[in-house]
Amino acid sequence: MPEDDLKDLKVDIHNFLDFWPRYSKQHTVNCNGFTVSDQKGLQAVGVGLFPNLCLVNHDCWPNCTVVLNHGKIELHALGKIAEGEELTVAYVDYLNVSEDRQKLLKAQYFFDCTCEHCKNRTKDDIKVAGLEVDGVKVASMCKDCIKRAEPVLADTHIYLLRLWSTLSEVQAYLQFFEDAADLSRKMVDGYNKIYHQNNAALGLATMRAGVTHWQGGHIEVGHGMVCKAYAILMVTHGPTHPITKDLEAMRMQTEMEFRMFKQNEYVYHSMREAALKNRPMTMMNEPMSVQDSIKSLFHRRK
Repeated sequence: MPEDDLKDLKVDIHNFLDFWPRYSKQHTVNCNGFTVSDQKGLQAVGVGLFPNLCLVNHDCWPNCTVVLNHGKIELHALGKIAEGEELTVAYVDYLNVSEDRQKLLKAQYFFDCTCEHCKNRTKDDIKVAGLEVDGVKVASMCKDCIKRAEPVLADTHIYLLRLWSTLSEVQAYLQFFEDAADLSRKMVDGYNKIYHQNNAALGLATMRAGVTHWQGGHIEVGHGMVCKAYAILMVTHGPTHPITKDLEAMRMQTEMEFRMFKQNEYVYHSMREAALKNRPMTMMNEPMSVQDSIKSLFHRRK
């Protein structure tokens, strides 16, 4: 074998062993694998190899998405695709800035991404944008506290979006639904400025925000968000996916409650209060001010 070919072979073997360890009994595949999630699509449970889908190339702003549905891997178009246009999927989350996405792709998939969004650094500016405070951008000064971050970071800054996402989950878990709803709404507003209109992550975040508003008694906003999430997941996951079916049932439930709310707000909030306390529905005395009474329903007792 010529010396140059031998050198190339050694390089190929070295690269192969980087992601397929010789001495490991449990080999791991870091390239050409797809994350396998639970039926709800929320929890990763493993990695699967699907030869056909391995042929689909990456684009940071793809025209397709991959979902697991009842044990089958499916490729869904995110919109109209022109004849002859290449099908693409995103290997990494678009919420990362271009440089971080390129590093992740290089480390795990061994290629340099040259898509239009990476070349043009599309939307990187709003993902790390700071607001002008006394003429100085101080976004780097505060990354770990919302109270300090909100005055200085733009509403599309990825650190702030992640803080809102995490804290909204914590507040919802603690049943502080008003705070959770406000945080989740800010998160979705930021996502809408960054993600593709049919991105699966946007759909799931909108669904979560809709549920949080629903739990907080904001049925009109909650129903609107649930409907928007349903429209997105119909594209990304399809009508037969379990999470889409759950969302359809949720949409019907919120629609029914919204109709009740429009007919009689007082009755709606009375029934909701009874449901929250897990007791049979009983009518409360008519308040002097319906608006003041409704507001008092959602103060957490200490």
